Amino acid sequence: MQKWAGHVSGAAPPRTHPEAEPRLRSQPGEASPPPPPPPPAVTSSVMPKHEFTVDMTCEGCSSAVTRVLNKLGGVQFEIDLPSKKVSIESEHSVDTLLETLRKTGKTVTHLGPS
Repeated sequence: MQKWAGHVSGAAPPRTHPEAEPRLRSQPGEASPPPPPPPPAVTSSVMPKHEFTVDMTCEGCSSAVTRVLNKLGGVQFEIDLPSKKVSIESEHSVDTLLETLRKTGKTVTHLGPS
């Protein structure tokens, strides 16, 4: 005769001790768990914006600026090749931004916040 550990179809499932099962509902007189905290409020954090001139003469120059700024990370920027200007929104210091832009080998000047 084979021993079988399963349960017979139509039969009641085996009973377990009430403490062995997790309780999903609170009992009378018991405080229910506190609701989850609300999600953090979405605030638009405005990063400082700085404007620089970079001696760019072609698409290769603007690509070099794009490459070094993307590698730095934590920046949003716009490049205006005809006017040779780069506007950068970032929490990085001006010195860090200048140092990063100078990695292109181009002459860089900070025009100030914009």
